[in-house]
Amino acid sequence: MSARFHPVRNTTLKDQVFTALRGAIFSGKLQLGEALRELHLARELGVSQPTIREALLELEKEGLVVRTRNVGTAVTNLSSTEVRDRLEVRLQLEGLAAAKAAQRMTEHDFRELNRRLDVLSNTIAENAYYESAHADLEFHRYLWQCSGNKLLARTLDQITAPLFAFISVLRSAGLEDLSEVVNSHAPIVEALQAGNPAALSEAVRKHIGNSYEPFLSSGAEDCRTYAERRLQFRGQLADPSAT
Repeated sequence: MSARFHPVRNTTLKDQVFTALRGAIFSGKLQLGEALRELHLARELGVSQPTIREALLELEKEGLVVRTRNVGTAVTNLSSTEVRDRLEVRLQLEGLAAAKAAQRMTEHDFRELNRRLDVLSNTIAENAYYESAHADLEFHRYLWQCSGNKLLARTLDQITAPLFAFISVLRSAGLEDLSEVVNSHAPIVEALQAGNPAALSEAVRKHIGNSYEPFLSSGAEDCRTYAERRLQFRGQLADPSAT
């Protein structure tokens, strides 16, 4: 079995381990629902178990892992119900964040938001699936920050991190069509610049809803099952003789 991580050698070990594990989740190296054994991870990363434990606690705060008492820790694997619940809350809060941001954004803010949209466009053009999901998240994070409400931004980050991880897994496996990703962000920026509240609300609603509709309408019970089905279907298309 090939190593999934390079040993961490840095004075800020907890932050480095957090970054390594977070990247492994978003890239699909750590699968949705996969059990995370502290001893095994410590050996792979070349650090102590307490360092792994600290990093896992930070990942839990972001909603990327779930710690169950007397059972252990696993990568978050949202059920279809949990995705619907998170999307319902995200839609309300992101709509609020966008409306507040529209009242506060400066020319500098718009330049930075457009720069992040360009980064997203470039990663998609290069078929850099993991990087595109990260750029996507960074675009939204900046919009949330522009609301001026730090609690709102932190709450949105925690609610959406597992959702973006799921999307990132699909992109890393080549299971998502990236052609419309940038186009779905552009109306948000346009509505912000125009100061059009109704258009902004509609752009946010469409963007969030359309991103997860294929999963929600698939009948899959959770994110991992959906990804596995998509992979299996893609394999059958590649090999028509497969049964």
